[in-house]
Amino acid sequence: MSKYETLIFDLDDTLIDNNQSIKYAFTIMIHELGLEYSDDLFSRWKTFDTSYWHTWESGKMVIPDFIKTLEDKITYLRANRFILFFQKLEINFSEAVSLNDLYCSMLGVNVVEVPGASQLLQDLYHDYEVVIATNGPLDAARKKLEKAQLDSFISEVISSEEVGFSKPMPEFFHFLYQTVENQDKNKMLLVGDSLTTDILGGMNNGIDTCWLNPNEQLLPKEYQPTMTINQLLQLKKKISK
Repeated sequence: MSKYETLIFDLDDTLIDNNQSIKYAFTIMIHELGLEYSDDLFSRWKTFDTSYWHTWESGKMVIPDFIKTLEDKITYLRANRFILFFQKLEINFSEAVSLNDLYCSMLGVNVVEVPGASQLLQDLYHDYEVVIATNGPLDAARKKLEKAQLDSFISEVISSEEVGFSKPMPEFFHFLYQTVENQDKNKMLLVGDSLTTDILGGMNNGIDTCWLNPNEQLLPKEYQPTMTINQLLQLKKKISK
């Protein structure tokens, strides 16, 4: 019998192949700007975007004093990355907001599930509270789940967009605790592919973690997931022990 009651899944690159989603969205955005798509440009965007959000997640990004509300903070964070990445185009803030809206709306169009995601959730959702915890946009997350036909297995979708803070920040997890039905952290398991957001977030906030490591990467000593899997369908056996 499993010790867990609540299974908290990261979304991108845990249940959904995020590379397919962002490549499609980026291609549409590039065409909107009148630019030509290239794999090199896309690779640079992915590297930049990952670094940008890691800076935010680590608490090192400075938000201007005039940004007061949660909605304004999210708008600023998402728009500012386009201003920085496309510096040579001298995009203004209003244009960057429109670009972000287009980009986010396209994230839920070309959706491919990580192998085993649908089967795993079908096997688990009757016996567990299944929750999504994502640092991605809320609307895009819901569209991805719906497009992949995974939404009927999910109890809650918790996004950094509505919280105002991202994994691994403690504020994100405080919000999560107040949202899920089960209030006992000892009966929660966080499943994700990211060591810096999912595994570190669980470690720092008292939740067991499962690292999805499909490429069998070496585990740095500073991270200590409760368990590791290489394929999603291995999880069911792991948690039933």
